Amino acid sequence: MRKIFLITTFVLSLLAATAFAAENDSSVEGFDYTSQVYGFKIKCPVKPIVILNPFEDPKARGELLVLEVTPDGQDIAYGYQILLDAFDTKSVPNFNKDREKTIDDYIKKLAEANKYEYVSLENISKDNKGILAMTAKKLELRNDKGEVEDVLVADKQSAFAFFRTRSGRCISIQLITTEMSKENIADYLKSVSTYQDATDLSMPDKKSKK
Repeated sequence: MRKIFLITTFVLSLLAATAFAAENDSSVEGFDYTSQVYGFKIKCPVKPIVILNPFEDPKARGELLVLEVTPDGQDIAYGYQILLDAFDTKSVPNFNKDREKTIDDYIKKLAEANKYEYVSLENISKDNKGILAMTAKKLELRNDKGEVEDVLVADKQSAFAFFRTRSGRCISIQLITTEMSKENIADYLKSVSTYQDATDLSMPDKKSKK
């Protein structure tokens, strides 16, 4: 039986260095996008081309925001895939409240199950934590003796952010890009930090006084 091992790349340090610096900062430059179907809001680097429900599961709810296409116009060079109700809240720890060991155990299982190169608990915003993950660029295939039989190189890498909103909704925002550069990652993390769900926007502001 061949076993798969991840080969880390320089992007790990880039992710850690740029993680969620914006923290829901309204001064983040870009285009304020509001979903006409689902009501969520997110700031994008540019005005997106919107594709509704681009998922294999017909029950899935969300949108694909295409921000840049390849020169031949046949592929997405940069974009965000936003999925609402993305995970089962009962089977996933509360990243803001659960014990550190519970979250660490979950992160370990998540990395092993999905062959992620990088998985970390991060601040999505000042008061909200979530999981940041990135798929591996290279995978080593080893036999039972630990010998490398082959190395698989992925055409693309993707980054994912998994988090709960203030109202408890489970959100996934995937970065789709042909180049996992520091600039592209930084723009993605800034956008993630500005996400506001329709259920949150309909809730009273915690700071408001009655």
